[in-house]
This record gives sequence, C-alpha cells and structure tokens, in this order.
Amino acid sequence: MSELWLGRQMPAVEIAGAIAAEFGIPASKSAVIGIAFRAGLSFQGRLAASPIRPRRVGPPAPRVRKPRPARPRAEAAPKPPKPAPIPKRVPPGPVGIPESLQVSIVEIREGQCKYMAGDPRDPLSSCCGHPTASGSPWCPGHRAVCTTPSTGRIGGFMPSFRRAA
Repeated sequence: MSELWLGRQMPAVEIAGAIAAEFGIPASKSAVIGIAFRAGLSFQGRLAASPIRPRRVGPPAPRVRKPRPARPRAEAAPKPPKPAPIPKRVPPGPVGIPESLQVSIVEIREGQCKYMAGDPRDPLSSCCGHPTASGSPWCPGHRAVCTTPSTGRIGGFMPSFRRAA
C-alpha cells in the first residue's frame, strides 16, 4: 500500500479496491487515508491527473436568472369562518363563608370543615368545624375559596374541582 500511496499511482478509492481484491479485506477510502496517516506517509496533494482550475482574475461574472415557467394559479380556498369568541370568565360573586365554630385541630372529626381560621402555626388557631359536603374536607363556603372549577378534560378520573394552591 505504501508504494501505491507514495507513488501517487492510484487514488485512495482504487487502493482500497486493490486491498480488498488482494487480501479479501473490505476497506474504504477513509480507511486507506487513515492507515497512511498513522504510518506517517505524507500526502502530496492532488494527483497529476486531477484537473486544477486556474483562479479567476477580475470581477465576478454577473448572475443571470433563468426565467421560470409560470405555474397555473389555483383558486384560493374560501377562508373558514372565525370561531366564536370565548366568553370572558366572570369572577364568582361573594360566597357565604360561615363564621368559624372555633373547633380545635385535635377535636375536629370526619365531616367537619378543616379550613384553618387564623395562622396555622399558632397553637391557638382553630378549624371552621361546619358540616362538609361528601368527599370534601371543607364546608361549601370554604370549598369555593380553596378550589377552582376544572376545565372538563376527557379521560381518566378527574374530579370536578381541583385545589387552587
């Protein structure tokens, strides 16, 4: 291979073909170049047979655009009607929040509102204590404050209300 490479008798593609024919080892042009590089064989540039274009002297030639054949215009499809405007969301009106029954967090039972009246870090704070709707930890007034209506997704189980925070 080194004689063929240094003698510049064949390009790398033909050297790869000769290796494959002689030794039965498939080799690519890149493999031949890599082998020559690792063997320390220098690259002498292009083969003498490859054409070398002389550099252009002077300004570049002006570009001429070829005329394109005119395409037949298709009639424009009618525009789809605009969708109906989405009604603006109206904030809910004032909700009747009952006054807290001041039930201690230790004394709160199932079916009583667990909304904390006051600062939850305060040991003297208490819960609302009013009766709750089934499946909710809050009374109807505090449920309206703590949840937002869902967007009605289609699919698996989605409760009708989700927690706001």
